[in-house]
Amino acid sequence: MKKIVLSVLIAFMMVISINGTLLARDWDKYPAWVEITGASRIYAIGDVHGAFDELTATLGALKIANRTSPDSFRFRWTGGDSLLVFTGDFNDRGLHTKQVYDAVMDLQQQAEKAGGRIIVLMGNHEAMMLNGQVEEWAKTLTSHKKQHYQNTLDSFTRDGLDYNEAISEKGVYGSWIRNLPLFAVINGFMFVHGGLPSKPITKSDLAADFKDDITKGDFKIGTFMNMENVLWNRDWWMDDELVSRDLKVFGVMGVVFGHTIGALGTKGRIAVKDNRLVSIDVGMTPAYGNSKGGGLLISTSATDHMVFRAIYPDSPEELLFSIKMPAAAYPSDQRKLLQTR
Repeated sequence: MKKIVLSVLIAFMMVISINGTLLARDWDKYPAWVEITGASRIYAIGDVHGAFDELTATLGALKIANRTSPDSFRFRWTGGDSLLVFTGDFNDRGLHTKQVYDAVMDLQQQAEKAGGRIIVLMGNHEAMMLNGQVEEWAKTLTSHKKQHYQNTLDSFTRDGLDYNEAISEKGVYGSWIRNLPLFAVINGFMFVHGGLPSKPITKSDLAADFKDDITKGDFKIGTFMNMENVLWNRDWWMDDELVSRDLKVFGVMGVVFGHTIGALGTKGRIAVKDNRLVSIDVGMTPAYGNSKGGGLLISTSATDHMVFRAIYPDSPEELLFSIKMPAAAYPSDQRKLLQTR
């Protein structure tokens, strides 16, 4: 009996923090990574960074959501059963971090009711909110970037919220961020914030490390601040050997990523390398002024191809490339037929 009581006590203590009781993440409901096959329309948007007007223009150009009124901070989902992926970094730089979070959380529920789905991935700036870096830089930076982080705090206090309570594990925003997946694999392509890691690792091991780090609750270490891992890594796209190796280890055809403006080409544009890497951070925040917005559309065609297009609110649609559909892009019933041929 004493052993049973001790075991229960230990289990209970494992979900206690200095600030109170933690709600353990339900990994079945909120998995470390998401895999989807047979999606006919996939939309993807990169780093928003508090840019509500530019996000509005992007969603409108993609024809999947409209602002409910010119002065509102809410959207109306018009995308039906479409799939929309955000690759993280909603906060900092722009004026409307809190309002972007509100609108996207609300839009998630609308999309689900309409038969669609919105997947939001964790970005490195979400990690910086949780580990205190955003607040610290808002207080200590001496350059113009100080305001980039003060804007995040102000977006909460303007709406009458305590910033630290809002992003705590019990807060609406903190809880939501702590339940975000690290990456997604859709139709054979990986969607992730920063990109491929410098050291090879399988999807399952990457997810296991993420789960361990989430459970520890220390956002200053591990996955969240590893500069060579998927949230932070840069310039990896220049190493063709690394790219080929990681794609093979992950078992994917390519990667859609944000994090770095102009990673594969001109700033403000969605760019492609070798028909397998797609950079979608267009730098839409006014703090940089690189773009008025833009998003990626991946659709399946009657000729058994996946077609990648860049959609902008202020310039014509651009055909990026088209590739033969992988098996993962077919609905499950069609995949079975392909396997028997």
